[in-house]
Amino acid sequence: MTSLVLALVPVQLDSLVAATAVPTIAGDLGGFDRISWVATSFLLTMAIGMVVSGRLGDMFGRRKMLLTAQAVFFVGSLWSGVSTSMTELILARAVQGLGAGMTATSLLATVAEVAPPEKRSRYQGIFGAVAPLSMIVGPWVGGLITDHLGWRWIFLLNLPLVAIAMVGIGALLRLPKRQTNGRVDIAGLATVSVAAAGTVLAVSWGGNQFAWLSWQVIGAAVIGLLAIVATVMVERRADNAVLPLDLFRNRSALLSMLVLALGPGAVMMAAMNYLPVFSQVVQGHSASNSGLLLLPMLLPTVAVAMLIGAWTSSGDRFRPVLIAGTAALTVACVLLATMGVGTSGLLTALLMLGIGVGIGLLFQTPLVLVQNSAPAGEVGAATGAASFLRMVFGAIGVGGLGAVFSGRFQSYLADHPAPGTAGLTVASVDPNRLTALPAPAKDAVVHAAASANSTLFWIAGVVAVLALLAALALPGGRRANSSGQAAR
Repeated sequence: MTSLVLALVPVQLDSLVAATAVPTIAGDLGGFDRISWVATSFLLTMAIGMVVSGRLGDMFGRRKMLLTAQAVFFVGSLWSGVSTSMTELILARAVQGLGAGMTATSLLATVAEVAPPEKRSRYQGIFGAVAPLSMIVGPWVGGLITDHLGWRWIFLLNLPLVAIAMVGIGALLRLPKRQTNGRVDIAGLATVSVAAAGTVLAVSWGGNQFAWLSWQVIGAAVIGLLAIVATVMVERRADNAVLPLDLFRNRSALLSMLVLALGPGAVMMAAMNYLPVFSQVVQGHSASNSGLLLLPMLLPTVAVAMLIGAWTSSGDRFRPVLIAGTAALTVACVLLATMGVGTSGLLTALLMLGIGVGIGLLFQTPLVLVQNSAPAGEVGAATGAASFLRMVFGAIGVGGLGAVFSGRFQSYLADHPAPGTAGLTVASVDPNRLTALPAPAKDAVVHAAASANSTLFWIAGVVAVLALLAALALPGGRRANSSGQAAR
């Protein structure tokens, strides 16, 4: 189990750690106009790796797939660390992202295979704590490494960790050999990969690199949609479908994936990205203090994710946990929507405890229920599908709710014009620029950000209600049977 955790740590840390070094990397390698692709290429191939590795692991074995995934991540990390141009780094990050996605799905599916169904929650809770911990320490570690060792070591320090994990997995992980029946679903691999790429590009580009109605975003969305249709047509006839369609006919699996996508996906990622904006612009905190402000959300997430895993292992408690988590998330979003210009940092931190508890209850529990609801031979495919949906809805939460935030910010400034606010956007306002604005303009910007935050969390509350309805619709008594499949 230690080797599995060690394999997950660099994967979870890498995207967060690398983000802090982007300005330094661009200054060293050049190519400022393509710097966004350092992150986009990683996310793009990570999504593909998540989807395809689950079924391949079902067919060829978790151990082989996990070692392959770690080898791909190792090569991508090494290549990233020695890259001499921006183009080379973008390609290297694509390789690294593929390995990261394959590792994430393979690890979670391996835990599901090693642990009996009644104990999966306990072990998945441990893995569920790694991601929030990475969110806490990742930016700090990235800045420290960049300042003292140089940006290349962000990638090169992965190598010994991955090597140790591979040795441990190779020597200690013993799983039953699988009998591979039939051929690899090449057509399914292709259509699922294109669907994943188109979807991730559309939600990542929208409102960031390009406008939502730009031809780039629309084109990516159309390609993704057409590929989804093609995937359904192909997978209906495939013997070893990469994405088994039966999974989406399973009520427990489908509703659990919705909870996972809407809660830890959309709502959590929107909160993580836009609560710091409220902290900086409305409350006047520095960027470093804004990062610390997320601790009241992330620390309870870690603690609750670990504790709830042990608790749900002792009985059929999945449905009550999901109902409690989505209810806590709904209440927290409503309370966060009531924040205004006069809200103190202490009260903000207290309100964030609620969202942290809700996310902690939901971080891994829906995934375990998806795994318990899937046939034993399709646990990997189910894990890949659920992980992919969480990632895509997380991007939608950041991009879609971010567009709502920006739109409300701009409309407030248009309705309350003040000298010095012309041309201001959310992206262009930071604490330093805010202090340089004339008093009327500063006041308008602060109130605009508060209004935008309120609008964002009212809508996030609606998303949380949808997750709550999905949790309420779950059938009770979800203990898996001996084959790993829960009653539908």
